[in-house]
Amino acid sequence: MMKWFATFLLVTPGAVLAETELDFHLCSAYVHQSAVGAQTENEWLVHVKLTELGATSFERFIEANIGRMSRVIVDGRVFLRATIWAPISSGTLRGKFSSREVANDWQRTFTGELLASPCGVN
Repeated sequence: MMKWFATFLLVTPGAVLAETELDFHLCSAYVHQSAVGAQTENEWLVHVKLTELGATSFERFIEANIGRMSRVIVDGRVFLRATIWAPISSGTLRGKFSSREVANDWQRTFTGELLASPCGVN
């Protein structure tokens, strides 16, 4: 019994680390513009065009973390959560939401004054 308990304690930190999600924060310096797209298959898209600085920073973040669960955070809220399997160099992010109201809420967030920090990886 004690052997199993010791094994569990040794494995638990690794399991917790494996589940840790990486955060990338979008701030005012990283967002150029955004728009709500048309409905597709019961989802509403929100397109976010990053500034050159934001696109470069996000591209480096993704390249360093291919295959890991990542989140894009905006003003303390999760905009995107996904495992990225390939580099993204377009400088455009797309969030998918279940309703037009939620997509419009995100659009208002992006067109409002975003926080200046945190910005990028923290």
